[in-house]
Amino acid sequence: MTEHSEKKRVVGITGGLATGKTTVANMLSAKGATKIDADRIGHRILEEDAGVKDRLVGLFGEKILTGSNIDRVKLRKEVFFDAEQMKKLNDILHPGIIASIREEINCFKGGTLLIDAPLLIEAGMREDVDIVVVITADYETQIKRARERGFTEDEAKRVIAAQMPLSKKRRFADYIIDNDGNLKKTKEGVEKLWHKMKNL
Repeated sequence: MTEHSEKKRVVGITGGLATGKTTVANMLSAKGATKIDADRIGHRILEEDAGVKDRLVGLFGEKILTGSNIDRVKLRKEVFFDAEQMKKLNDILHPGIIASIREEINCFKGGTLLIDAPLLIEAGMREDVDIVVVITADYETQIKRARERGFTEDEAKRVIAAQMPLSKKRRFADYIIDNDGNLKKTKEGVEKLWHKMKNL
C-alpha cells in the first residue's frame, strides 16, 4: 500500500519561538509526510495580495515598505514584539492563510499531511487537524536559539511574552515532543509519534 492510498491524517505542528517546530516537521517529512508551511503561505500573501498590502500600509504606514513592496524585516520590527500589533497583523493575514491551508487539506488524497503553523491554536484551526503536536523547549533554550537566529535577548523575551504560553498550548496537545536540545530524545519522540499516527 502506498502512502497516498492510505487514509488521510492531518497533523498540526505548533509551539513557541525557537522550540524546534521546523526540525520536527522536517523529521516527519523525511518519513514520507507532506508538509504545509503556514509561514511560507503568509509570505506569499504579503508578496502577491495587493489588498492585504494596502490594508497593512494603511495600518502601519509606508515605513514597512522597501520600494513598493512590503519588507518582512521592517514589518516584523513593527509588530513582532507587541501582542496588540501582532493581533492586528494576524487579523489581516490569517483569513487568507487559513483558506489556503483548508484548500490544500481538501485536495490532499491520503497519507500524512503536516500543518507547520506556529499559531495553529490561536487561529482557531484545532478542528481542522486530527492530531495537535506541541513542540516544547525550556525558556533558556528558546532564548539561546533565538539569539543564534539573530534576535537580541530582549527581543527574544518580548516575542515569547507576546505569544500564548507553552504551558497553555500543552493543554491543547494530543502529543508533546520535548525539544530541549537532546536530538536523540527528539528523534525518539518523532518515532513514537509516527507510529501513533500510522495506527490512527
